[in-house]
Amino acid sequence: MSEGSGRSVDPNEAFSLVASETRFAVLRALWDLTTGTGERSASFADLREASGISDSGQFNYHLDQLTPQFVRKADGEYQLTAAGRRVVGAAFSGALTDMETAVDPRPVRDCPECGGPISLRYEGGQMHVECRDCGHHEADMHAPPALVAAADSDELETLLGKHLLTKIQRLNRGFCLYCSGPLEAEFHRDDDGQLHEDWSVTFSCELCGHVAYSLVTGVVLDHPAVVSLLHEAGIDLRETPLWELDPLIEATERVVGEDPLRVETTVETADAALTLRLDESLSVVEYERRERDHAVE
Repeated sequence: MSEGSGRSVDPNEAFSLVASETRFAVLRALWDLTTGTGERSASFADLREASGISDSGQFNYHLDQLTPQFVRKADGEYQLTAAGRRVVGAAFSGALTDMETAVDPRPVRDCPECGGPISLRYEGGQMHVECRDCGHHEADMHAPPALVAAADSDELETLLGKHLLTKIQRLNRGFCLYCSGPLEAEFHRDDDGQLHEDWSVTFSCELCGHVAYSLVTGVVLDHPAVVSLLHEAGIDLRETPLWELDPLIEATERVVGEDPLRVETTVETADAALTLRLDESLSVVEYERRERDHAVE
């Protein structure tokens, strides 16, 4: 079932509709009346009372401005649309209001490039996992300030690791991290046709133009064969931050064919090696697992 009238609204117009303390009060009141209460909608009288707007004409005007993009009327009562829920949810997350939450750099492991410390830090709504000695990056990712502010210090690394994995899975399934638009995924190659040294895959949104970057290993990370390999090695992706995987596994990726394009990535643990071959669309077309022989002395 679709919401609203189906009319396309210019983004500038949409933002102007909610750029009002009074209108946000209406959205927040409707959220409070219908979230966790078992109710999907609220009456005009209840919504007006909850919003604290005593002037009926003023309340009517602002409610009309929010309809149908952020509020819809059904059977004489009012509901938040998906856009309305996003606006209130963004306010709760701190993404629109909190730029002060910060986490000082904390070491998470040794850098594979220079041996210095790779540190996790958070500021300005962005998480960075990097070696500040040589510039080696493990991850850069937006994370809601409310998520960081509410986390205990001991659980912060695991929590942000889960958040990163969720974002990677979203990219792999073809949805933009910001607007949920469709993505065009392609291999990122240098002038010689080889995979780019730092980021070998790009995800470009066809709607908003945002570009995200990953490694081929990230693309196959939640493939069933990879999940099984890691599980047997005692690695639970749901609990292990991705930047902690490097000391536990080895991964290589390379172009192995041009017509048609084929790219291989091999994920290795102490007991087995799994090679996956991807086509131009980044789909796994075949894979092979080889068990390691452990000599007994």
